[in-house]
Amino acid sequence: MAWLWGACRLPLVPAKAWHPALPSLLRRAQLEFAPDVVLLEMAVMAQYLPWLAHLPTVLTDHEAGAPAASHTELGAFADRRDLRLWHRYVRRCYPRASLLQALTAEDASALGSELGRQVAIRQPVMAMPARAVVPARAPARALFLGDYRHQPNPEAARRLVREVWPLVRTALPDAELWLAGPNQQRIAELQGLPGVQVRGYVADLAALFSKVRCLLAPVYSGGGFRMKVLTALAHGLPVITNRLGARGADAPAAARVVADTPAELAAAARHWLAEPAAAGAAGSAARGWAEQNLGGAAVAQEQLARIERLLQQRRPS
Repeated sequence: MAWLWGACRLPLVPAKAWHPALPSLLRRAQLEFAPDVVLLEMAVMAQYLPWLAHLPTVLTDHEAGAPAASHTELGAFADRRDLRLWHRYVRRCYPRASLLQALTAEDASALGSELGRQVAIRQPVMAMPARAVVPARAPARALFLGDYRHQPNPEAARRLVREVWPLVRTALPDAELWLAGPNQQRIAELQGLPGVQVRGYVADLAALFSKVRCLLAPVYSGGGFRMKVLTALAHGLPVITNRLGARGADAPAAARVVADTPAELAAAARHWLAEPAAAGAAGSAARGWAEQNLGGAAVAQEQLARIERLLQQRRPS
């Protein structure tokens, strides 16, 4: 990995995803399986496009070339170098794809500007839980969720606890904020602050969501779409976030409040934490929107249509 990152100038995350056996396996698959088209998912797979040069390819990017993954934990110099390598990697590898897709309009625009070509939007897909939660039955408790190894999450958790939550507690002194997710040792200093509990990794998301009234999830850095927001909406849990946190989840205002200042975020949280019926109605709206917009069937039909157009363009007249 050090050789690939240092001498071969691959960003660190694609270097982790490189395997020397895969190019020969790709050639073998083309001979034995004879695919009409190849779909590649996530930025790290773009490095394998040279071994698919004679086939139509669809590359779906998840985070505008993944510059947020350039946090190497090797120091500021290494982070700056890795970010430069990411931009070089995107400009070198992405143009080899026949069709480029991103998961949000913002990411599609950013990639299109960098590469000088059109980038389509493919909606994220969520598996619908069998049952929705009932926020009206939960106590006055909000949830923040994330992997704290990913830098935007500890940043957001700290700002939420220090800037927003005290404003909620002024009106609702018994309200609780749970901070859930793995690598919780990175936010250990937040444990025990008034009304705050660091819960760590929770395997059963449905059980976790059933114990809170809303997801309070502003985000202050990073790109891509917000899996935590889509997951909460699919479970029937209403969401309060900011504009950056709302990317990729165009749910209606009845289910998802978008606010940017600490005072606005706190006011939205106080409303649902103080009014169980309002939180319940918002949860029903969240579940209804998710069922209509996040299921696999609609996205699959759109993908099939795009692939057919791609194949038609390559067929001889």
